[in-house]
Amino acid sequence: MPNTNLGYGEIFRTDFTGDGTVQDPIPGTHFGNFDRGINAGSLNNVINNYNSSVAGQATPAGQVLINNGLFTLGQLQALGAVAPSVSLAPNGQVNLGWLRAFDLKLSWRYVFRERLSVEPGIGIYNLFNFANFDLPGNTMTGLLLGSAGSINGTTYLEHNINRVGVGSGVFALGSPRQLEFGLRISF
Repeated sequence: MPNTNLGYGEIFRTDFTGDGTVQDPIPGTHFGNFDRGINAGSLNNVINNYNSSVAGQATPAGQVLINNGLFTLGQLQALGAVAPSVSLAPNGQVNLGWLRAFDLKLSWRYVFRERLSVEPGIGIYNLFNFANFDLPGNTMTGLLLGSAGSINGTTYLEHNINRVGVGSGVFALGSPRQLEFGLRISF
């Protein structure tokens, strides 16, 4: 779960490992941890732990400046060059959605003579019309922005921005119920 927005001097804010890359997961977590160890119910505990122990402190890049006597922690805090605090998730925060679908295809064959067969059929995709959310390309962001669409700012009502809509053609992954009529003629 990476931390907040990018900005100037981001190495002093979100590079928790000291490797020069920014938007590292907050300490104690790793990429892909949300819904696999940390869920919507325990997210605020992780954020509270981070805010009480890491937020407002120097990252490894800031610690180098302090160790070399170029800045003090207070000066870095005044500049905003320390780990930022993260806003808590709202009541009703949702987890990532699971793909749910029940597909059914029925067909029957009529044989005329010995070489001609006709096979009408119907395919019903997502028969029970399950609502699906967070499919690839349209998932909640792992950035802790505190706004709708992020893992610490999305309630069920706001989750509709990540809901799967109708696709093009017949059956788009997780889309609302769709019907397909077919006719196969073999000779």
